[in-house]
Amino acid sequence: MAIPASVSSGVMEDPRTEHARLEAEGWAAYEDALSRVPDDRLTAPGVLEGWTVKEMLHHVTGWIRECIVYLDRMRDGTFVDPDDTDEWVNARNAAFAEEARSLDVAAVRSELDAARDLILRRWQELPEIDDVAVEWFAGETYEHYEEHLPDLWSASGA
Repeated sequence: MAIPASVSSGVMEDPRTEHARLEAEGWAAYEDALSRVPDDRLTAPGVLEGWTVKEMLHHVTGWIRECIVYLDRMRDGTFVDPDDTDEWVNARNAAFAEEARSLDVAAVRSELDAARDLILRRWQELPEIDDVAVEWFAGETYEHYEEHLPDLWSASGA
């Protein structure tokens, strides 16, 4: 079942456009906060609890990539919602952090930008936007950016 158009600022906006707009706004805030993190703090241990800023960035990339797979399956009609238990999520997060350790900051950043570009294309390509698509897209893009804004502000020293 498709989500009905919602009202934003008094203008009718379809869900595809609304969530793309929310993603762009969230990304702008995320980018702004990231731009304030000094280069030497991107890879410094202990800046964030449990991981470096670089690892956190790759974690966001990993979940965007995961969502791209799900959006592709939704488009193809083969999507089955994963059993995303805490154990599964923690294992994915650990794998993303481990991957990041072998990458330099430029590669992590490039992969994040590429993943974002691809998820925005996949979002536009979906034939139908339903509640599940919105949940995954929002959860792995603008809601996820917002979740990690405090980490970036903390790492920036602000």
